[in-house]
Order: sequence, then C-alpha cells, then structure tokens
Amino acid sequence: PDEQQQLSPEVRLLADEMKASGVMENTFNTNIFVSPDSRSSPATSGLAGAFMGSLFMMLIVIIISIPIGVASAIYLEEFAPKNWITDVIEVNINNLAAVPSIVFGLLGAAIFIGWMHLPLSAPLVGGLVLSLMTLPTVIITTRASLKAVPPSIRQAALGLGASRIQTVFHHVLPLALPGILTGAIIGVAQALGETAPLLLIGMSAFVASVPTTPFDQSSALPVQIFLWQGNELRNFFEGRTAAAIIVLLAMMIGLNSIAIWLRKKFEVRW
Repeated sequence: PDEQQQLSPEVRLLADEMKASGVMENTFNTNIFVSPDSRSSPATSGLAGAFMGSLFMMLIVIIISIPIGVASAIYLEEFAPKNWITDVIEVNINNLAAVPSIVFGLLGAAIFIGWMHLPLSAPLVGGLVLSLMTLPTVIITTRASLKAVPPSIRQAALGLGASRIQTVFHHVLPLALPGILTGAIIGVAQALGETAPLLLIGMSAFVASVPTTPFDQSSALPVQIFLWQGNELRNFFEGRTAAAIIVLLAMMIGLNSIAIWLRKKFEVRW
C-alpha cells in the first residue's frame, strides 16, 4: 500500500521510468551472501556474519550436546541402577525439555558471561547456551531409541557370553543408531532457529564484521531476521529479511533431510 511506502510518488515514478528505459533493472543481489551487516550503507548489508555465527554455534552444539547427551542416555538406560536417584534425574531431564528457551538464555548470561567472563555476543557463548537447551532432547530421543530395541537382542547376546558393555556397544547401539541420529539432528535443527536465548547473551548487538573464530563477536540468522524486521527502514530490508528467512529454512530443511537419509540408511526392519 502507498501509505506503507517510504518513497515519494515522484521517486517511485522516476524509478518506474528508469526501469522502462533500461537504465535500471532488477537483478539478484549475490552480495547479500558474502557481505556482513552494515548501518552506514544499508544497500550493502549482508548475511555473511550471521551465517558464520550460526555455523559456529551449530558446530559447538554438535560437539558438546550430542556426545554428552548420547553417553548420558546410554548410562541411564543400560547401566544405571534403578533407584530414586535415577528417577529424580529422569524427571528433571523431562522437565528441562519443557523449559522455555529464554530461561536457558538467562542461565547462560549469568554463568558464561557474568561468572566465567566469556566474550559477549560470541558464538562460543551462544553454542554453549544452545547445547544446554539441546541436551534434554538428545537424551530423551536416545533413550527412546534404546528402549525400542527388542529385549531378545540383549538376552541373546548375554546368553552367548557377551559382557554388558559388549552387548550394548556391539548389538544394541547399532540397532538404535537411526533413531539416535535422527533425534540428535532434529535437536540441532531446533537450536538453529532459536532467537530468545541469543538476544539475552548480547547477540542482538550490531556487528559489522564476519567472525573467523567462535570467540569473535557475531550475530545469528534468527537474530539478524529479528533486527532487520524491527529496523526503522524495514521496507528497505524486506528483501534481505526474506533472503535470510530462505537461508535459515534451507539450513533447517537440509538438517532434517540428513536426518531422514541417515534413518533410512541405517534402519533395520524387523
């Protein structure tokens, strides 16, 4: 609608005439994918900084949450004694999975920034916060995958003289692997789209450079979308916001596609 446009009718008419005469044309702006954000020159604003920030955070989430989550689930499901302590741990894990993500942001700001004095607005802090948030999901999905393995597999292995560790790692874990990988990747994809916890650790600050390490200041794709949509020149940033959304959705679809492919590749039909 005209009332939502920031350009005057005269300027829009001039732009239409220039396009009609061939002086100006609509082209796909590839610089948006290789340039960082910019306030002095909004026309050159890009997603490179936010993309690299999200990539660093996802790598940290994969490195931390998946090994710790899978190991914790294996211990709780296969080795831990069934007593009130493990019951309390299981209840707390289920409760943590339902905690709003903004609470993890507050926890991360208090511990990683306030107490450990890690750099503000760094992918390292964002990755640690998202790892805490993803851990309960990885543990729950891994335990569900282990429970889905028929008890006869365990009984047969133990009956043939295999130890408990051999039974779990040589027989149970390979059969549960498709579900474990699927749950882990879906947890990472969920973390990729989180915005609230990142806002609380300072990733809403303007960063005009592309991070080269997890310790550099950075933004993230969901935060960049939030900032551009709330910008006073949001009509100017509409195209860039749409491009950022497409990139974020493409990354999430890619992760989910990998999860489906891995599940089908390692799935064993009974």
